[in-house]
Amino acid sequence: MVRNRGGTQPSPMSENQLLDAALQVVEGSSLQEMTVRAVAEACGVTAPAIHYHLRGKADLADRVVEAVAGQIDIEIDPDESWVDQYIGLVAAMDRAFLRYPGTGLRALTAQGPSAAAARLTTTALDILRGAGFAEKDAREIFTATYLMFVGWLATRGRAQSGSIHPALAAAGGDTPGNDGIDALESSLRQLFAVHEMSTEEKRGSNDQ
Repeated sequence: MVRNRGGTQPSPMSENQLLDAALQVVEGSSLQEMTVRAVAEACGVTAPAIHYHLRGKADLADRVVEAVAGQIDIEIDPDESWVDQYIGLVAAMDRAFLRYPGTGLRALTAQGPSAAAARLTTTALDILRGAGFAEKDAREIFTATYLMFVGWLATRGRAQSGSIHPALAAAGGDTPGNDGIDALESSLRQLFAVHEMSTEEKRGSNDQ
């Protein structure tokens, strides 16, 4: 129902109200299924009222993704190992993107600048730097985990619809993602163990 000011004209709608409605729509369906009409209905306004605030549906999708990424908890427990800190960050990202289907892949494959993405990247790199990795190694580990997480989100999306990628099916794999983040966490721990071993070998060579 359209919100009224007491007469026949609809009351003004703020951008925050628009974004809240869009998040509600995405949470109940997915980013791909979100339409301006559905968001307008959730706001209680007509579609033209939504277009007044936007440059198009892509603009709305970008705002939703930025809002979801901005909600991710990046608080790091200093008493945890760097591995658990990093996995905790990835798990927080997974929870947020799982709640709002479709936002994760768009967030990680976006081409424009993103304050929220920069915040997550900085946090991840700071964990690696704090663990004692050289800048080159920290960026290499971050890149590897970024690529793993993009693949994970694509797999997770298929798992939600009850399907599995043909490549995983051909390898005889199950459908990762249905049982939480266990498969991703295991892969991350293996990756980190390899890098820790490599770093220790480099330090040993330098000490000789």
